[in-house]
This record gives sequence, structure tokens and C-alpha cells, in this order.
Amino acid sequence: MNIEKVTILGIPVARLNMQGTLAWVEDTIEKGKPAHVVTANAEVLYRAYREPQLAGILREAALVTADGFGVVWASRFLGAPVPARVTGVDLVQQLLALAEQKGWGVYYLGAKPEVVEKAVLNTLSRYPRLKICGYRHGYFTEQEKEEVMSNIVKVKPQILLVALGSPKQEHFIRELLARFAIPMAIGVGGTFDVLAGTAKRAPAWMQKRGLEWLYRLFKEPSRWRRMLALPRFVMAVISQKIFAKNVDKTEKML
Repeated sequence: MNIEKVTILGIPVARLNMQGTLAWVEDTIEKGKPAHVVTANAEVLYRAYREPQLAGILREAALVTADGFGVVWASRFLGAPVPARVTGVDLVQQLLALAEQKGWGVYYLGAKPEVVEKAVLNTLSRYPRLKICGYRHGYFTEQEKEEVMSNIVKVKPQILLVALGSPKQEHFIRELLARFAIPMAIGVGGTFDVLAGTAKRAPAWMQKRGLEWLYRLFKEPSRWRRMLALPRFVMAVISQKIFAKNVDKTEKML
């Protein structure tokens, strides 16, 4: 499946809507080739811009989706618009319905013990025929990581949802897929909190206007330091466009 992409701060972001993303996931799982999906917001892309190791992981991922209006804005500003956001929360909810239909096994990894358990229970109440292969909270030590990976491989899920927060979840998936063949591994951030009901998303009108960041800041004022990445991301994207124009002018002169 050929996917058009836009490069934002060195990271190729898929120009897919939700329907296109689901079609790609289905095709990839049926082929059985291991795939790493990253749902990247502006904060993740800016961090990758500053951290070469994380940037390498994102560039090697099978798919990077636009999780956030900041990424959608950047794609439009750079002249290759992403049709719509594909957030981790929305993607997981769509995938769970598809997994139930297809009979795919799903494994949950991450969050606090009580949160992941509640997320699993709520999922089963909504999708009673869904095959959940297993779940594990995200508070494991480096020494326990090998056991965690072995347990995941043992139950052979088609979809692995990893909610360890970025960039920890990306590093974990990279290490896992380098050793074991998991058809679809997705970093989903705080999605389990939403599934468990311990965190609420912004009202629909705020989501449509790209104001989820403001809602999260209102709910968690301590996030203000993280929010500083947003204006820095904007400036970095503007610099990318200016640099590209200058290079283009130089090439024409030559």
C-alpha cells in the first residue's frame, strides 16, 4: 500500500485519514510483517527534532500518524496537508472494533495496575467478543523487562497497545520488534486512562477547534513546561520552510 507522506522536522508523517489508516493496518496485519505505529503530536516531533536517537526510531517506524492539530497545521504550512488527525485514542477505539470483527488478539501494556485493569474491563463491556490476549501494567523495572517481553510473545497478539508515554513506549517497541515478530505494535500514550474513565477528553467543540491542549493544561496546570514545546515546534517548522525555499533558490541559480 503506497502512502503519501509529508516530512516534518525530518520525520515522515502519513497523509492518511482514519479510514486510510485502518485499511493500512488491516493490510499490514494480514501480511504478518511486524510494524511499529507512532501516533505523533507536535511535542513528540519536536522532541525527535532535538534527540537523534528518537528521530531514528520514528523514521524507521512503519507508520507515523498526525496526532494533534499542531502536526496538521505543519503539514498545511509545508504545502502537503494531512487530511485529518489520527489520534492514538481515536485509532485505538476504531481498532478495537475492527479487531473484534476480525478475531485479532490484543494485548494491553502500560499505565497503573488499576487503570489498565479497568481499561480492559470497559473494553470487554463494549466489545464482548474481542480477544484480549493479556495485559500488564507499565510499572516494571529494567530487570523485569525481559519477562514482560517474553509474556507478550508467548500469547502472540496481532495488536500490541503500549501506553508507557513517549519516548519510553517508542524505545520499548523498537527493542521488542528487533527481537520478536509482533504484527502491529502501537504507542498509545494516555489512551488507557481514557478507556478506563480516569481521564476525560476535551469537549467535542474543543477537539474540532484544536484546543485539546488548552483543556489538558486547564486540567493539569503542571503541564505548562511541556506546553513550551508547542511554540518551539512552530518556529522549527517555519525555519524548515525558509531553509527549503533558500535551497530551492540556490539550486535554480546553479
